[in-house]
Amino acid sequence: MRERREILNFLRAFLQGAEPTPELLGAFILGLIVANALAQLVYDLAMAPETLPTLWRPALIIIVLTGAAYLLYRRDRQRARTMHVDVDENRLAPPHAGIVWLFGPGRFDHLLFALEHHHKGGGASHCWLVMQNTEPVQRTYSQLLQQLPEKGLNTQLHPVYIPQLEAGDAYQAVRRVFEEEAPKVGLRPEDVIADITGGLKPLTAGMILAAITLDRALEYVESERNPQGEPIPGTLRVVLIDLNFYVTRSG
Repeated sequence: MRERREILNFLRAFLQGAEPTPELLGAFILGLIVANALAQLVYDLAMAPETLPTLWRPALIIIVLTGAAYLLYRRDRQRARTMHVDVDENRLAPPHAGIVWLFGPGRFDHLLFALEHHHKGGGASHCWLVMQNTEPVQRTYSQLLQQLPEKGLNTQLHPVYIPQLEAGDAYQAVRRVFEEEAPKVGLRPEDVIADITGGLKPLTAGMILAAITLDRALEYVESERNPQGEPIPGTLRVVLIDLNFYVTRSG
């Protein structure tokens, strides 16, 4: 079923986003003409070297056509691109044995909610916390350790320390969890999901890039909000992010 959905998504993206533009089609046709003319030029030169002085005309035509094809290609590349993303906030994340979370000082209510969500489905056996090794973060980490038993969670926490709050550090840390840390505890990379709820924007960007490049699952904790933008109690849910997106050209 998943393979069929991926094929349908690919076909949709191809039909909607990869249709040749007039410029690209023109560059392709000119390329074919140039390739044929060049092959003929080489053949004539090989069969009759004495005709070299008379071959400047076809050589000039090849150069002109090549330049025209390149200009058409450049014009096609300058067309505006539009990215289409389908987001369904009613699609809950399925239970995963492992969760990767961007952890920092402050409240961790959403982390506990995400762990409970996966625990109810038989998951949340491991949680990797991408964090800095600073006193405020360690203090919050100690509080989290104390609250896990109170919530009935037996999740094993794994701190993953990063030197700076930068996208590159988060990217490397999340990739390391998927590729190295998860197998060490007997989990396959697909058994682990990354959650972008916590963390600063650079860390979130790094986590998203790591998940996309490795084709891994992403989620976040969301809630309904009132007209004032305030969260409505009792509406929290763990939403699966659909990474099936495509790019189209406009103009």
